[in-house]
This record gives sequence, C-alpha cells and structure tokens, in this order.
Amino acid sequence: MATTPTRTFADLARAGLAIEVTCQKCGHRAEIDGLVPALRDKPIAGRRFRCTQPGCGGVGLPEIGRQRGWPQRLAEHVRSLRPPGGLPQTRKK
Repeated sequence: MATTPTRTFADLARAGLAIEVTCQKCGHRAEIDGLVPALRDKPIAGRRFRCTQPGCGGVGLPEIGRQRGWPQRLAEHVRSLRPPGGLPQTRKK
C-alpha cells in the first residue's frame, strides 16, 4: 500500500508529526501547530522560519519529529527541576 507524500502542515499533523524550530541565534525552541487555519494548507517545502523572541529575529532551524503531548512535556520539565536525590526532607523543630 503506497502512502501519500507529506506536503502540507495538515498532512504532517495527520501523520502524528510536528515541526520543532530552534533559533540558531538565541536557542529558543517552538513547536509549530500544523492544524492552525493560517498554516493548515500551506506547503512545508521552502518555508522559512524566524525567531519570535523580542529583539532576536534569528533564522529558525526546523526539525521534524513525533508530536509530544503537553502531559509528557510537563512531566519532563518537572523531572528536570528535581534534585538527583529527590526532594529534601524538612524537619520540624
């Protein structure tokens, strides 16, 4: 069974993929939502990305990967904030 090529942002989203763009200047990362009406039917090829951080405007380097939901991203963030030995125990006096 042949698969149709991924040409638009909507095709990418339907395939469970997302584009994550990293600014080459400041390192800011953003995930592009392919189902936004302004992008849905736009072709991926030839698209240019710019950083949206105030005062930056650097070139965005796109990377295609699997979509990750917010619960997984939040869990990863919380794990990164915890100290290696777990949370310190507080003692009552």
